[in-house]
Amino acid sequence: MASLKVVDPELRRYLKIHKIPDIFESVITSLAVQTPDDPYEFIICKLKELIVMKKETVHGLEALKWDYLIPDSHKPTKQLISGVFIDSILVIDDEHLQPWESRPPPEMYQRAYHAYNSKLITMTYRAWFKYHMGKRQKRINLERKMRAAAEYYHKRKIRIHMEKWVNWYRFRMNRHSSAYQVIETVYNMSLGRMVFEAWHNVMLDARRTREYFERIERGELDGEDYSFYLRGGARVDISLLPRKVAVKIFSYLNLSDLSQCSLVCRSWNMIIGTCSLWSRVDLSAVKNRVTDRSVGLLLQKCRPYLLHLNLRGCNRLQKSSILSISQCRNLQDLNLSECQGLNDGIMREITEGCHILLYLNISYTNITDATLRSLARWSCNMQYLSLAYCKRFSDKGLQYLATGRGCRKLIYLDLSGCRQITSEGYKNIANGCSNIQTLSVNDNSTVRDDSIVALASRCHNLRNVSFLATPNITDVSIKAIAQHKKLQKIRIEGNSKITDASLKYIGRWCSDLRHVYMVDCPRLTDASLKSIATCRNINIVNFADCIRISDNGVRVLVEGPSGPKIREMNFTNCVRVSDISIMKIMQKCYSLVYGVFCFCEHVTDAGGEMLGNLFSLTSVDLSGCSLADTGLAALGNNVQLRDVTLAECFQITDLGIQKFAQQCRELDRLDVSHCTQLTNNAIKNLAFCCRHLRVLNLAGCIQLNDLSLQYLSGVCHYLMDLDISGCFTITDRALKFLRKGCKRLKNLTMLYCRGVSKTMYQKLSSKIQYVSWSDDPIPVNFGPGFDYLESLNLEQKSPDREPKSNKTKAVEDQGDGVFTLDMRETPISRAQSSRLEMTTDSQALPLMVPHTSATSLQATHA
Repeated sequence: MASLKVVDPELRRYLKIHKIPDIFESVITSLAVQTPDDPYEFIICKLKELIVMKKETVHGLEALKWDYLIPDSHKPTKQLISGVFIDSILVIDDEHLQPWESRPPPEMYQRAYHAYNSKLITMTYRAWFKYHMGKRQKRINLERKMRAAAEYYHKRKIRIHMEKWVNWYRFRMNRHSSAYQVIETVYNMSLGRMVFEAWHNVMLDARRTREYFERIERGELDGEDYSFYLRGGARVDISLLPRKVAVKIFSYLNLSDLSQCSLVCRSWNMIIGTCSLWSRVDLSAVKNRVTDRSVGLLLQKCRPYLLHLNLRGCNRLQKSSILSISQCRNLQDLNLSECQGLNDGIMREITEGCHILLYLNISYTNITDATLRSLARWSCNMQYLSLAYCKRFSDKGLQYLATGRGCRKLIYLDLSGCRQITSEGYKNIANGCSNIQTLSVNDNSTVRDDSIVALASRCHNLRNVSFLATPNITDVSIKAIAQHKKLQKIRIEGNSKITDASLKYIGRWCSDLRHVYMVDCPRLTDASLKSIATCRNINIVNFADCIRISDNGVRVLVEGPSGPKIREMNFTNCVRVSDISIMKIMQKCYSLVYGVFCFCEHVTDAGGEMLGNLFSLTSVDLSGCSLADTGLAALGNNVQLRDVTLAECFQITDLGIQKFAQQCRELDRLDVSHCTQLTNNAIKNLAFCCRHLRVLNLAGCIQLNDLSLQYLSGVCHYLMDLDISGCFTITDRALKFLRKGCKRLKNLTMLYCRGVSKTMYQKLSSKIQYVSWSDDPIPVNFGPGFDYLESLNLEQKSPDREPKSNKTKAVEDQGDGVFTLDMRETPISRAQSSRLEMTTDSQALPLMVPHTSATSLQATHA
């Protein structure tokens, strides 16, 4: 088509006259719409139609339109090909056309206008944008320069002020240094003057004393001058201290020591008379020596400010001295446990006189319902009450508590050993004391589910429960207690009816659970540990003697939210617990302090190595485990260990003890009893490295002899408790060194030591507070699993045996001296509880009474 621009004008005129552009437009449009299979035949056909149209119609091709050749059913609504496009292709009109014939159409003018307008707007916008960006860049540069200038000005100002301050500081330091030198010089001069004056006074006093004695020897003094040297009383350095400091020092002494110190001099007697030193009186440690007169005088002196009084086990006191307690109007804590002289009349006088009494322990006494009636009438502020092993009161007495105005604030109740109480009595407790938070029902085989359910139905604040040696409690009781969602501490021991369902209820409802003590419950499995694994605040776990516990349960427990918070853990006799559990504990229990894995046969050297990497651990018990020298040496990597028990670990030798002791030099307690391969070399290394040992158990180490005790006595001067039972080769010669070297030794056990004579035992008894000795042959069962302390107690109590007063110095019952929430004063089911009992939390009571030693009490103390 482009060649038509250069053809002859006549040809182009011919094309225009014969409507060639219109024909071309109509044919191309119909071809585009109908899209035939054979375009060539289609075009020929349409040209023939146009020839016929030209011949037969009046106007010919003048009426030809762009859609003429398209059927009516396919005609488009809009022209597909523009005529301007056809004209531009064919270029029929050129310079030979008329001016009005060559003028562009209006749409081209419109497009040209829009194109020009758009280009003009674009140029204008670009120019404006370039101007705006220039202005903005200038403003940004100006702001940056202003900030730089302000920062420079600020730094310069700081530098100037810093220079001035440094100069001032140097000046002040120089002045301080000069002043310090002056003060130091004056202090040294004053101190030297004081020392010289003190020395001069001592010299003068010594000269006067020498002259005084010389005059006595010459007979120049009369009787009136006899008191020259002792005039004013003896004074020591503690009397020169400020009164508050001296009182603080004396507050660490027990009652007997205070009584003796009051006889030293007048100044000490005045200091010891301070009321704060006598707000706590504990006579349980000297219960076999106190008399009515001494107690009466003591209470008469202390009654205005006495707050805590402990008379546990004082059976020698009569009615007169006990009645004097009623005069102590400010008394808050009273412990009369095991006082056989206590009766209902005395308790009535005490309750009428002591109206603000908060804590009362009358366990192991002969009180009846009348005492409970007095408590219900007068003790309106009572919060803690212990009736453990009081067998003479009944449900009627508990009804008095429910109907009276007293004991309404009771939050702690101990009914251990009270087997005479029925379900009706527990209902009375629930009706009258609904605020109870701590309940102890230990050693009671008559308590059943109906009693506990009745109690839990009204007491919705139960947080701590204890069912030791209570075999008839089942899952029903635990469900009734747990459904109130406040349980924090649960203690169950020796129960074959408790199943995984109990722990399931506790884990589901008691999200604040903290202390779990489930000992000797054989029906508990790993499902129990999985149930409580969801609790977030557990810190004490004890599943001793639960033989169905395995590694899976321990893994789920320590991987739960409480894993990093667990501080104490006991899996004694859980034979399915192995090194896998130890590995999980090491990975998750970052706060574990106390761990017991006694007789877990599958805990080997690998477990000991992992425990050695748990640096929060301070106390561990691996008795009866498959631990050898390699594991013991790896356990020593934990230098924080203070208490280690390795009893009956038969594979341990001197080499393991040597490597362990070289690392754990701050060891406080060690038990290697029945480790039969240990010799004197092990004790030598132990004594040389661990010089701060206080408790050492060497029972059953048959290869030890006198040389071992010589090592200990020469270095371990802090030793307080030593057990050498079964060491039959030790003789009197070694005990002589022990008596001279270990001045702090208080407890010495020497059972089955036939090399120790009766004479040496008697000498030791006068120097050491508690001594246990027998020269009987070593029994056959003395060894693994033999509780020789229980054997000693049974031996002493046997009626058909010769009295042991000449062989064994009986261990006196010191008592707790405190009224605690857990029943440490109550004998619990089995002797092996000494191994299995977990160290309980010490937050038992807000008010505690300190322990006292068993030294004699001065009866003359006023």
